[in-house]
Amino acid sequence: MKRIFLLAVLAFVLVSAQAAKVTNLVTTYRNGQTFAVWKIITGYTGFYYVYRSTSPITNANIDNATYLGRTPYDFSFNYYLDLSFKNIQSAPSRYLVINNNPTQKLDATQGLFVATCGQNKTYYYAVTSDNANGNEDRTITPGANATTNGVAESIAPIKGILQIAGTPLINEPSLLYDAYVVFGGNVTTTYTPTMTNEGCLDFNYGIVKDKKAANPNGITFFYYGGGGNAYTNCNDEVIDGMWKLSLEDDIPNFNWDATNGENTKWIGYNENFDVYTAGPSTPWPTTGTDHLYALSRIKWTYDWLVATFPTEIDFTKVYGQGSSEGTTGALLFAYNFPDLVAAVSVTVAKVNGHFLYDDNPSCKWNLNGTTRKKQNIFIGDYIHNLPTDYPKLKGSGNYKMYDMMDFNVLLKDQQKTSLPIVTMVSGKNDDVTCWDEKIPYYETVNNNQSGGFYFWDLRSHNSGSEMIPDQSTATFLRYRTDLSYPAFSNCSADGYPGDTINPNPPYYDGDSIGTKYGTLDWIDTSIHETKTSWQGIIYSHQFKLKNGQMFPFNLPQTSTTDITLRRLQKFKNVANNTKICMDNYKNGKIIQTKSITYSTSTGLITFKGVKINQGAGDLIKIYECGSSSRENFSTDAGLPTAAIEKVYPNPTTGQMQLYFSTQNEENVSIVVKNILGQSVLQMNEGVMAEGDHTISFNLSSFASNMYIVELHAGKNILSYKIMKN
Repeated sequence: MKRIFLLAVLAFVLVSAQAAKVTNLVTTYRNGQTFAVWKIITGYTGFYYVYRSTSPITNANIDNATYLGRTPYDFSFNYYLDLSFKNIQSAPSRYLVINNNPTQKLDATQGLFVATCGQNKTYYYAVTSDNANGNEDRTITPGANATTNGVAESIAPIKGILQIAGTPLINEPSLLYDAYVVFGGNVTTTYTPTMTNEGCLDFNYGIVKDKKAANPNGITFFYYGGGGNAYTNCNDEVIDGMWKLSLEDDIPNFNWDATNGENTKWIGYNENFDVYTAGPSTPWPTTGTDHLYALSRIKWTYDWLVATFPTEIDFTKVYGQGSSEGTTGALLFAYNFPDLVAAVSVTVAKVNGHFLYDDNPSCKWNLNGTTRKKQNIFIGDYIHNLPTDYPKLKGSGNYKMYDMMDFNVLLKDQQKTSLPIVTMVSGKNDDVTCWDEKIPYYETVNNNQSGGFYFWDLRSHNSGSEMIPDQSTATFLRYRTDLSYPAFSNCSADGYPGDTINPNPPYYDGDSIGTKYGTLDWIDTSIHETKTSWQGIIYSHQFKLKNGQMFPFNLPQTSTTDITLRRLQKFKNVANNTKICMDNYKNGKIIQTKSITYSTSTGLITFKGVKINQGAGDLIKIYECGSSSRENFSTDAGLPTAAIEKVYPNPTTGQMQLYFSTQNEENVSIVVKNILGQSVLQMNEGVMAEGDHTISFNLSSFASNMYIVELHAGKNILSYKIMKN
């Protein structure tokens, strides 16, 4: 009898909750969005449905009101931000802030819907809920679940809203994390892209500023892999002159992972995909448009940064860094908006979503692999290859989804376009993003003369035999969107990645450790352009593996490579059939000359088989042929009257000798710079006579890293790259 009584009470409470109505609905307009807040129904665990009309909504006209979307009963609770801060002792529950004041949060009794405004009009709102039978109860009570005063809306840029200010990073408390939320929807305006097929979702991101107040700063966009979040995955390197932007790609779906939820792999989903209810048994779409919601949101975030921090950030120094699933976001943004991104670094990337048959049967992206089956639910399969909402970079119409997910296609469509510098590390034992797809991708990069640096070893996806060292985020600061660079291809010192036909274990062949173009580099400060010329010092080098060995193990003194000038700032708009010359100087003497006829049909300046030496490298001068151009160029650049013979030992543990010669009596000094171009040692040697000289210096107190030794002799500035162990 007691159990029957309790069940009756429970049923009464449930029916009462379902019969109740939303109350205290209030709407407020701010920055291109209307914030609708109401008192939720106690005990209700369903969705709230939001309507809008140009006249007050009543029972008589609700059918004519515009349905905007839904939010769940607990939408005011910022689940993913709360999950991020679980590692912080005594962290309070994280409810959404909607007015940019982190001390004024919503609470568990409040519901929320944020509408992006698409018209310059005054609107009235109403909110409904489901009844006990699971059907929507559209009964309207003006002043309770419907507003009686209109809210004046206008189209304007929406803004990220500060949620938490100044939270220390877990592993580096000196760096402070500012958490933001942007409310995205299914409305497109002049300022705001569609971010979801829902009427309202919240997206978290965070900013970590440089500890020093000096401006402007570079900024790196961080794209975490699966199962992470923006706060705990934020880069914690202390880097002067670098801000960090940590992005999230979460959707409110817990049908695959009840704790960490789900993300879109930085891609997006079909217009008919249900972010709340989709699960492992959901049929994948065969019609409709696939939307690259993540890419649109990344671009919106960039635009928001420009508007919010116009002087604090140097927008010629925007970078991207990602691992695993996050590499897709980094590469999609870099390849689709190459003028905005200086460089990206990606580890264990997925470079071709259309690659179906890796020789490793455990590859999760194979035709029947677990990752591919799951992704099909979001975007459909390769057979239907549904259209996307993104226009082709070359030609007319929009990309199909599996063409958009194939970075070979995006590279080929932009052969004339200078892309961000890509540093990529891959693993031959990776069964998540897999190995075989990388081999044709390397070929595409080479054939399109896109440039960048590509490395591989025998790592698996998250561990294994990792020999290629991690790249410090600080390295990014040497790259800028307004600084040209040489793109390498067909380098004689490149390793052999193998082929794609290896049906037996270990399912790969070729070099276990290798690189494409990773043995070549240039001195940033040597890059110089005029309207008719370009020059730079290019050198070959070894680099240190994680086990301390130098790689390649037997790098020849001289390598050859094709060089394509990319991201040119002045030396452009060259007339068709112009003769272009190249002079290659080693120690002040010309060792190689070449010429080409420039064609506007290719739009590229490429010289093949250029000799490049270790150590001081080669001064490469490229210019419009003809006595006038060459004389002007030579006068502008000057021929060296000093030469570095060698710097020994290299690599070094500290003590070094610089051997050099001068053709005249010159004032001599030595400057050692780190990889960011910052001076860390200066030695003034005074006036030295013509002839051969040796200068000793000590780097014992310096951290293990690459350094640039500059010899200043009169007007000469000669550079030599060294490795400090």
